[in-house]
Amino acid sequence: MKERNIGIDILKFFAALLITNSHMELLYGKYSVFATGGAIGDVLFFFCSGFTLFLSRMGRFDNWYKRRINRIYPTVFAWAILSAFFFNQHQSMDYTIIHGGGWFVTCIMIYYVVLYFIQRFMLHHLKWVFGIVTLICIVWYFIMDRPENYNMYGATYFKWGHYFLFMLLGAMIGISQKQWNFNLKTDFIKLIGSTFIYYAILFAGRKYPLFSEFQITSLIPLLFIVYYFYKVCSSNALKKWYTNKYIGWVIKFVGGLCLEIYLVQYSLFTDKMNNIFPLNIFIMFFIIITVAYILRCAGRIFSQTFKDGEYNWKAVFKLT
Repeated sequence: MKERNIGIDILKFFAALLITNSHMELLYGKYSVFATGGAIGDVLFFFCSGFTLFLSRMGRFDNWYKRRINRIYPTVFAWAILSAFFFNQHQSMDYTIIHGGGWFVTCIMIYYVVLYFIQRFMLHHLKWVFGIVTLICIVWYFIMDRPENYNMYGATYFKWGHYFLFMLLGAMIGISQKQWNFNLKTDFIKLIGSTFIYYAILFAGRKYPLFSEFQITSLIPLLFIVYYFYKVCSSNALKKWYTNKYIGWVIKFVGGLCLEIYLVQYSLFTDKMNNIFPLNIFIMFFIIITVAYILRCAGRIFSQTFKDGEYNWKAVFKLT
């Protein structure tokens, strides 16, 4: 099972890159069209979460959910403190708990509740669950009121529904005993093809109102993107990257900061370095990674402060 998780670690690395790049429109200036990949980065993260979730010990719900809270909320609270001191962002306690991690954290904490009961009572019927959720999403999409220039991946609660499909896909593949055939060349071509179709549907939807009504069909190539992205990341060629002393360290370090990167990036973007484009992209990414690591350390300090025992500073500053 550990061998299979290597592909997930590599996938988290690409998820972190895509999530960061998608919010860099300010840095690209007139080249903002290249700031993309946000939806793909989000679904890769949901897929990874679903993949690993059912592989761990579940137990009683309250204790299991407590572990999920302990994994995420020390970082959320630490960021609320840091952002108040350094970015003048003052949030109330109720806002921090419900919205402090953005829609992403709120959404995934709700998903955890639903997935726990799916794991306990419908573990062997995940395909049926996937089908039911798909049907709910289709009905939801066509009965809701969609404004002009509607974007189903934008600021809308509908994405809270269809993103759940990707956690279920991750769970199904994670518990599958199937012997997967990983072919880097073939899977990479299929990944590129699925990505092209996905963006073609979105582009057509923005340009032609008729196609916009059916942008929900973009979920089909997006599911294939995630599937083939996982297969590419699980290929022997990329696993060699992972086992390389230096490349592997970067993959594990950046991939392990997915949550922290998502939380810190919005407060850091600036167009003050746009005169040195594209160098500003790399500088900003380095800044985001650095602040994300500081946040992770702060989150660990916050977590240890409210536990019995002495501080474990080695664990606080652990890089990977």
